[in-house]
Amino acid sequence: MNVLFRNASLCASRTLCDLAVVDGHIHFPQDSEDIRYDRVIEADGRIVFKGFADIHTHLDKALVADKVKNQSGTLEEAISIMGPYKASMSDEDIRERAEKVLQMCWQNGTRYIRTHVDVDRHIGVRSVQVLKQLKDEWADRIRLEIVAFPQEGIVEDHGNYLALEDALKAGADLIGGIPANEADPAEHIRMIFALAVKYDCDIDMHIDENDNPESLTILELARQTIENHYQGRVFAGHLCSLGSCDENTVSRVMHAVKQARIQIISLPSTNLYLEGRGDRTCVRRGIAPIKTIMDSYGIPTAIASDNIRDPFNPFGNGNPLQTALIAAHGCHMGGVHDLENLFYAVSETPMRMMGLDPVFREGDVCPVVMLDAVSAEEAIISQSKIIEF
Repeated sequence: MNVLFRNASLCASRTLCDLAVVDGHIHFPQDSEDIRYDRVIEADGRIVFKGFADIHTHLDKALVADKVKNQSGTLEEAISIMGPYKASMSDEDIRERAEKVLQMCWQNGTRYIRTHVDVDRHIGVRSVQVLKQLKDEWADRIRLEIVAFPQEGIVEDHGNYLALEDALKAGADLIGGIPANEADPAEHIRMIFALAVKYDCDIDMHIDENDNPESLTILELARQTIENHYQGRVFAGHLCSLGSCDENTVSRVMHAVKQARIQIISLPSTNLYLEGRGDRTCVRRGIAPIKTIMDSYGIPTAIASDNIRDPFNPFGNGNPLQTALIAAHGCHMGGVHDLENLFYAVSETPMRMMGLDPVFREGDVCPVVMLDAVSAEEAIISQSKIIEF
């Protein structure tokens, strides 16, 4: 079907123009052309783009909050109670829950997802194999990347490390890590780099997911990134502890991050929910200082859903605009420029992190999504819906 969008606002290129899809390819029509369109949509300045990108989520754990109850709401309990359930999960259970979330994300305009998938000696690579099947089945709707994630640690459990390597052999796209949870964070990072270099894959780590200002494993990650010549190939998720640090420490960390060309992914919903639980007054929000990171350091920064209705976070609807709204509240980002940054943090920035071009170009074969909003500000504040066509 040939479709013409009249007067569309192309968010990635910040231009207002006509855009067409002709025989499945992007086309910018000229006045002299005579193309028969099956449908002409009057966009009237609404946002037309390639879709949202959720660059950090956990599809293998999603939607188990009603089965695995976290009574304290803490990260520690979430990890401890998820372990036994994870070992008992069937392939059908993983598949059913993950596919429900994919459907939720699709309906909210998400077309690109990176999911962390737990790998250890108990569950092995079964979750990776299930997600790889879904990746193939959903390829014409959502581009899915799989991160092999060692939630249970690797330094003191060689079986988990072997399972992590098996996951890369089984088709995981990236390797993850969680060094702050280990007795020897530097060794954890070293072991992850060894596998990443061996299999030539990028690294996406959970970094300093706590509110301890002295927990700065990000500095060791930056050091080893440069040591391994991995600049531009490493992603740091969370960085919660940075929200508890003074300005000088933030500056020191950001300069190290920038030198290593590490890209940052903040998870505002889960971090707001989990962090600051030990505070009795002046309760910390637990979110990385993304406004400062964006405005003062210009480091590529995305925001993402992280957990969707699991023991780590009982909330979530697979809606990137909801994630952006939570970040706007939690990070004091209500100005027009702030809201634009947050919109791009769930669309074009994570797309670029995934090696994709968010700009429509002549001849592209790509998703086309239209929002019922004429600006990023309106989209986030109004929680605009996508328009079906």
